[in-house]
Amino acid sequence: MAIIEKLADMVGVTPQVFIITVVILVVLFIIIYIKISLDEKKGVNSQEKEEIRKIITNLVPDGGQYMAAYAHSKEVYGGARMRREVYHYYAVGFRQDQTDHLWVVPIGVEGGKIVYTKPVRASSENVNFVGGNAYELQLNFPGGKDSKYILKVEESNTKMGKECQVNIQQPDEAKAWQEFAPKFQERVNAERGVDKKGRVAKK
Repeated sequence: MAIIEKLADMVGVTPQVFIITVVILVVLFIIIYIKISLDEKKGVNSQEKEEIRKIITNLVPDGGQYMAAYAHSKEVYGGARMRREVYHYYAVGFRQDQTDHLWVVPIGVEGGKIVYTKPVRASSENVNFVGGNAYELQLNFPGGKDSKYILKVEESNTKMGKECQVNIQQPDEAKAWQEFAPKFQERVNAERGVDKKGRVAKK
């Protein structure tokens, strides 16, 4: 009890308030942990994962031959006072035997359903340079800052509001992406004659 009194005194509250606060935090942690665990189980063979597969199969030429994965990213604008976070979501299709290109389909979630726009075939023909790394690949198209796709393919994706609106578990896809991404980056940049920051490569 003496320890609790000291801790309560340190944060400027009564021991009773301190104990209640700790209990509430523990309960919240347990609830969040259970939710994430349940969402992870749902994501193994989820409807959202199947939708990503269908998007690549149906929109990409010979789409059934491509690995289909869910990718996302977050961009932060402004400073300490005015901060704006923008989230992006994608379906990506790639093949280990064709590292010269990948397909990207911007997607969104409306009314619980995945919606999509026109697929983009990213290659040295239309990408200025490929930045980032296997964890966060950056496709820089002509047009500057606003013409960039940032792709993160993560193993575990659980519903967490705007940051993640789907339950998708994709360990095989994430592993395949980590192998594919550096090869794609190296090949496209080599064909463009640049490094991963877009600078002319030294010969």
